[in-house]
Amino acid sequence: MPFPPRPVDSTLHGVVDYTTGATLLTVFPRAAGIAGTRSARQVRSAAAFHAGYSTITDYPLGVVRLLPFQAHLALDALGALALAATPFVTGQYKQGPKAWVPHVAVCLFELSSLAMTDPTGRGDWHGDVDAVRAANTEDPHRKIYDGRPAVVAASA
Repeated sequence: MPFPPRPVDSTLHGVVDYTTGATLLTVFPRAAGIAGTRSARQVRSAAAFHAGYSTITDYPLGVVRLLPFQAHLALDALGALALAATPFVTGQYKQGPKAWVPHVAVCLFELSSLAMTDPTGRGDWHGDVDAVRAANTEDPHRKIYDGRPAVVAASA
């Protein structure tokens, strides 16, 4: 059985990178109830590092384009696993769920994003792009209104 389709291309992955980075740096610590804690600093540091190497990735939203896309994906996986391991390596998991659940949640999000991303950067959505383009060139009025009433009374 072939691997399931991976619909996320490199452009959409870049959008997710920057959106997630901004969210983790600003809103996430407060929303997760960890603002001002060591956990928040760790999540923010990971987000800043992620946003940093996203800017140098060779994909449509990269600024400098030095890092190959596949290397970026490898860093995503390593960074996610490292972030999830941090509270357990440092022993802060003993402080309760708030000290480790956000790290693991971000890791799971990142790994699920990786599972949906096509490593070639093209996206594998199995869509018929030519058929969609052809349908978009048709007159929508012709497709919607053919002159007949939309509702016809039932025969008695």
